[in-house]
Amino acid sequence: YGIPPNMNFYGGVSAGGVQQDGACQPIANTENCEKSATGYKVFAGTRLEPRANGALLPSLGVEGGYIDLGTSKADGEILSTRNIALGDAKASSDVSAVYVAGVGYLPVAPQTEVVGKAGLAYWQQKGKIEVPADPALGSSSNNSGLGLMLGGGAQFKVTENISIRGEYEHIFGTGKDTDYESDAGLYSVGAIFSTL
Repeated sequence: YGIPPNMNFYGGVSAGGVQQDGACQPIANTENCEKSATGYKVFAGTRLEPRANGALLPSLGVEGGYIDLGTSKADGEILSTRNIALGDAKASSDVSAVYVAGVGYLPVAPQTEVVGKAGLAYWQQKGKIEVPADPALGSSSNNSGLGLMLGGGAQFKVTENISIRGEYEHIFGTGKDTDYESDAGLYSVGAIFSTL
């Protein structure tokens, strides 16, 4: 079908810790602000693996996937337009994204590579404020947009078709132009299943 013999197709899953503090922004005098959560991602991609006389060379590929960036929560107060406290409030911010990125691989040992990526993420952010004493003061919102995504890590080949990858990915400006605006990052470890 015209597919180069050195083209590798792969898919994988990973999970880890998330850093995002969108819930800490929309209410005042925040306490118990949870910036950390758990998250996961599923992804797939393709890459060309050039080889010259058995030498390992840098290579490039394209990857896309879905990332669940968890939920951050915070306790605080809701204020009037005149900054008068109207009651205790609880806020939450749930973030997820789909992304596409270019990926570079730099071999540093026969079975180990350094991985770097850059691309765009289409994020979705759901925000909610609850005021137990007066539910009518609560609110919810759904926001979405595009943000720059950068990442890096390392990949170790366990067998011909299975690798382990550890990496950090950072999405800039989730919830942009809203009270929930925050960068979001995922530290993850996962398995990759490939054709080469």
